[in-house]
Amino acid sequence: MDPETAHGVAQRLLALPLPWKRIGAVPDDPMLATSLAGIRIRNPIGLAAGFDKTCRRLDALGRLGFGYVIGGTVTLRPRPGNPRPRLIRDRDRSALVNAMGVPNPGAEAVARTLARLPRTAPRFISVADEAIEDALATVERVQTHADAIELNASCPNVSWGRDRDNESHLRALVAGIRGRSAKPVFVKLPPFATATEREVVLALARIGQESGAKGLTFGNSRPVTDARLAAGEGGLSGRPLWDRTPASVAEVVEATGGELVVNACGGIFTAEDAASCLQAGAASVQVYTALVYEGPRLVGELCRGLLGRRAATSGSAAGGGRARRVRPGGPVRA
Repeated sequence: MDPETAHGVAQRLLALPLPWKRIGAVPDDPMLATSLAGIRIRNPIGLAAGFDKTCRRLDALGRLGFGYVIGGTVTLRPRPGNPRPRLIRDRDRSALVNAMGVPNPGAEAVARTLARLPRTAPRFISVADEAIEDALATVERVQTHADAIELNASCPNVSWGRDRDNESHLRALVAGIRGRSAKPVFVKLPPFATATEREVVLALARIGQESGAKGLTFGNSRPVTDARLAAGEGGLSGRPLWDRTPASVAEVVEATGGELVVNACGGIFTAEDAASCLQAGAASVQVYTALVYEGPRLVGELCRGLLGRRAATSGSAAGGGRARRVRPGGPVRA
């Protein structure tokens, strides 16, 4: 099945009154609970932005057991997105390439949707308008129905993530949102592969911190060219991003002095992956591509795996070893 059609089928299934909590089978264990900028979450597994662009299925996704869910990305005005084909699966690498172009029904429609949806998990709304006033207007419309705002400062399909002075733009955006909303702001950063890219991303992290952001999400999809896409270029997500994720998370944590919450995102598929990111200093991990390939039981598998690792390392510590225990929110010396 065409991947975008398959995604639409999944969205329609999520609209059905199925026993999503039982399907997700996520353990409700206080050992998994943590908080993000004062927002209490039941486990450190979040749904990344992009899976539910319209925010219509956040209630069902919350029932699946996610610790928190991110809707959008949302813009002030409706956008149809780029022409098809705009979503490609790469099964051999457990990857996706997308050039969706941020299709969404607009901030007013999203606000109406959120107003009638039960809040089954804390929900963040991803925002990515190019113009500062548009972004602030979007936040004003959705903030009542959100626990936090995630500012998408790095989407390959949004021009301000590529084509302008990102540092001054980010500073103005974060400061503007903080001036109009009391909701925590998280800045979503791009991945980096070179020394120059690293310096740029870490500079953005520090600017977010100085401007009043409460947290960071590292990272986003990686810009790539792909002739199979109508647009010719898009963003790569999934397993190919994994190798750099834990070490990069540790660098972002270090660059901000450990003062900001950091959410890890990029190729996370297993409990071992999640534990590595938490050990690197992340407070939570976010998944998207793994959910596409692994299905609705993914969150339960990740949480059970984290609990199993916690029990094993706690047992080692109780036996007199010098093991390091992994907990949501970062490492703790046993």
